[in-house]
Amino acid sequence: MVNKKLNPVSMKRKNKKMVMRYLMEKGHATRSEIAHKTGLALSAIWRLMGELESENLIEVKNTSSGRGRKSLVYAPTTSFITSVIYNVEVKETIVAVGFLDGSWRIVENFLTPDNFGEFKRIVLDTFYRIQKNYRINSNITKVVFSLPGMVDYKRKLLICAPNLDWKDLNLQREFKEMGLEVLAENDANLSLLAELFFSNDVRESKVAFFLYFGEGIGGSIAVNGDIVRGKNSIAGEIGHVELSVSNTELEKLLSLSKILDRIESPTFHRNASLKDKFEYMKKLWYEGYPGVKHVVDDFIHQLALTVRNMGYLLNPDVIVFGGLINDIYETFSSEINDRLNQIIGADKIFDVNIRDTVFKEVPPSLVGANVLVLEDFLRSFD
Repeated sequence: MVNKKLNPVSMKRKNKKMVMRYLMEKGHATRSEIAHKTGLALSAIWRLMGELESENLIEVKNTSSGRGRKSLVYAPTTSFITSVIYNVEVKETIVAVGFLDGSWRIVENFLTPDNFGEFKRIVLDTFYRIQKNYRINSNITKVVFSLPGMVDYKRKLLICAPNLDWKDLNLQREFKEMGLEVLAENDANLSLLAELFFSNDVRESKVAFFLYFGEGIGGSIAVNGDIVRGKNSIAGEIGHVELSVSNTELEKLLSLSKILDRIESPTFHRNASLKDKFEYMKKLWYEGYPGVKHVVDDFIHQLALTVRNMGYLLNPDVIVFGGLINDIYETFSSEINDRLNQIIGADKIFDVNIRDTVFKEVPPSLVGANVLVLEDFLRSFD
């Protein structure tokens, strides 16, 4: 029998990782609370927290409220940025910075040019401005591109973004001037990654599916907490699924930009943002405008069919809607559920929680871009 001794160094790193993950997911906590939640001795927590504070990874935020002796409340530091984020969509790119506590800050945005060379020039200009205004930790900070297309995450390669006509772009090589590691990922995968990090139902699910509504339509799958990318990094690309009856890709039936283009209204502003057009479409739909009802009814039917198909194909615990529009289920839940009941009937096996993303004010992919760096940082403790 071999007597294996525990490696105290690796054990300490494992415990540090556990403490950091708890603080990053919870936001803030006292030492006593961390000891209770992690099961570690309070004396060990004191030592670990002291080291993490000296390494500038955590900081004291305030003191606990209530009677008796006040306890220090700790949180991940915000003294440096963990990520420089480029949330790329077909029409607009949002530039943001992320922090170790999971928070983010939008710093600017610009119209996404069709020409990648012009896009690169604008990105570098914004990056140099961020360098002047925010502290970068060269061991942790990374640049992240959230992209509307097929992305090989491991190779940092944009395989294809059909709506931008960009393909075969190695983002690390294209932006080597930045002097930081560059990460690239599909917008739907990043959205689901954000939900995995911040939402208990997705984190605890065996299978989860994210349906991403941008200018196009995308999807992402998670199994036991891991994003499924597939052999060629195209798992979840539901927009390219073709319906055999009409030989039509699902993108044409669920893409909000294509749906909105079908609206027949002289007061509909074609050049408005996707969100503004969607809000106006909702107003017309609520008012029973005849040029809108048939378009929305068809959209709801196709969406219910997609949910039904994903339900039987993946048998997920939860399906999340979100992207550039983050209130689709809130808006159409009654109609979607009615249509689902018509399609499925009394099939009790079909049991899935459907909801909108928890991120209402920003694309969830932006949040996920920072989470991508946070997860990479946590792996550094392994």
